[in-house]
Amino acid sequence: MVDLYCTPFVELVDRMRLEYANRASIFDLPRRKWFVPAADDDTDLSVRFHGQLAGNPLGPASGPQTQMAQNLVLSWLAGSRIMELKTVQVNDALEIARPCIDATNVGYNIEWSQELKVHESLDQYVQGAMLIHMLRHAPEEFGNPCGATDMAGAIGETVFDMSVGYDLAGIQTEKVVNFIRGMMDATESVNRLRDQLPHRLRALRDLDYPTNLSRSITLSTFHGCPADEIEKICEFLLTEIGTDVIVKMNPPMLGKERLEHLLYDVMGYTEITVHPHAYSSGLLYDESIAMCSRLAKIAAERDLGLGAKFSNTLEVTNHRDFFPEKEEVMYLSGLPLHVITLTLAHEFRKTVGHAMPISFSAGIDRKNAHQAIACGFIPITTCTDLLKVGGYGRLPAYFQDLRKEMDKCNAKTLDDYLLDCRGNRDAAGGDPVLAGFLNMEAIVAETQADPRYYAEQNRTIPKKIDSHLTTFDCITCDKCIPVCPNDANFTYAVEAVDITYRDLQVHPDSTLVEIGDEKPFRVEKAEQIANFADYCNHCGNCDTFCPEYDGPYLMKPSFFGSREAFEAGAPHDGFYLEHENGKLSLQARINGDKYRLTQTNDCYLYNDATITLASSRGEFTLAADTNPPTKPHTINMGRFHALATLLNGITSDNKIHAVNTPLVAERR
Repeated sequence: MVDLYCTPFVELVDRMRLEYANRASIFDLPRRKWFVPAADDDTDLSVRFHGQLAGNPLGPASGPQTQMAQNLVLSWLAGSRIMELKTVQVNDALEIARPCIDATNVGYNIEWSQELKVHESLDQYVQGAMLIHMLRHAPEEFGNPCGATDMAGAIGETVFDMSVGYDLAGIQTEKVVNFIRGMMDATESVNRLRDQLPHRLRALRDLDYPTNLSRSITLSTFHGCPADEIEKICEFLLTEIGTDVIVKMNPPMLGKERLEHLLYDVMGYTEITVHPHAYSSGLLYDESIAMCSRLAKIAAERDLGLGAKFSNTLEVTNHRDFFPEKEEVMYLSGLPLHVITLTLAHEFRKTVGHAMPISFSAGIDRKNAHQAIACGFIPITTCTDLLKVGGYGRLPAYFQDLRKEMDKCNAKTLDDYLLDCRGNRDAAGGDPVLAGFLNMEAIVAETQADPRYYAEQNRTIPKKIDSHLTTFDCITCDKCIPVCPNDANFTYAVEAVDITYRDLQVHPDSTLVEIGDEKPFRVEKAEQIANFADYCNHCGNCDTFCPEYDGPYLMKPSFFGSREAFEAGAPHDGFYLEHENGKLSLQARINGDKYRLTQTNDCYLYNDATITLASSRGEFTLAADTNPPTKPHTINMGRFHALATLLNGITSDNKIHAVNTPLVAERR
């Protein structure tokens, strides 16, 4: 089992300000990859989502990009303004098989809910909202990392959309209801977190943080949840909780014949088999139409919104060797789902009319985001594309391409874009919502005919070179850093090392003897890759895109943020940095063995769980407070040199990261 651990709020604040000052990045996303419109850009991308103002209609889908506070910040920096938070459910002690994300080309996963406790999810979402508010309204003392652009205006307005599941009984529990109410009124959480900010961050304590963080819920139910239960859940949310509700639709609603015609005959994905129960156990098309009609009336009576989301992922049989064999079902996303879902959304709209709000999430990327916007969908969310090389940094290109399309029709607002991008202003009578519906006919046809969605163009896999990862040195392409949605992989700085050594043997009379052959210890590159284990769920995505074999999350040193996390991480190898009484200590677990390296002034104390050596200026002696062994004991000195290199590198303030933030904040 691999658990996620949340970083203390103050450390997140410190890391943002220190890392930005250090290298103009936040959570490893450099400023050059942020969405920062030019000061003279008068394009208005703002939209209304169930009455709430958002700076634009794009954002991350409910999934790996919206689970932890740093994910929300990264999404926002890249331009997201409507964020579908990861689904929360009452069963918050899940055991999900690993790896769980296969974004090699098409996109598959076997993860389906939050990996935090429900109260932790609430806390992370509130922290993320507060950090974003700091970025928008930070006083000068904070460094104002967003630069000259005024992010305090409409361009920075952000909407958080909750996602809850999976059945009525679970949603009605006190645990889930308290989560929802805690998002609707986060005053208690905001005040508690505000009080955690120390005096040195007093400029941030007095900001007017929003407390009404969310008032909408996208309902996420099991793929086989019956229609009557879905309707009862929606009624409960509308009448008892008082939120806007968005019902998530399923691809099989299109019908087996039409879905498989698109999947096989049109796009050619003959290797994929839709799981048989997907067609019989989920919400049916006719059921969804009747249900939405009834729910719309209930919502209108309470001045609330009802919408539909297209769509859920598609259940398919596990035909690849990426996931464990015991996983019978995996969930398809990405480009083939885009074609299926867009077709389904069009059919649905033709039946219910153009006025019903539609949100869209299926295979969105920079090449089709502007088309989805032209259909009038709000929001338009993405997941699979952000798991590919570049990660969150892929989002700004969506806006670049959108602006090019807007320029073609001289549109300065999204309403004008909807009306003019397909020449439907007159036919729509000036109504942009109707224009979005009218635009769909041609867009659906073009999408179905576009070869880029077809199997032949989506079978390429990332190439590997004939090289295996080790603790130190790699080709340092840094691909593993942005493809991690949680920012678990990072770089740290070291000094080059090129020495030879021999192991030491300690005898009962306390003498030390060099034994064995000389061995080399080399670290060639100044920049090294490490993993922050608290954020790593072993999803496997960094391994997919790493050009070398064996996976960064497995082979690069994993650092834990607390002793609790370090102990819980067993039996996985890992490291934990302690800073107490002016001493720095690095604890290590390597192949099941425990080590500890402590640095005091110019001396190291190296303990291998049996003997403690003292090292000063390259000379080794038995530490004064350690007893000699009863029989000769061999000490692995390669481990000493590795720990010394890690300790010096990870504590250096040349690069700010999750591990050294508390240390650097104390120094400064």
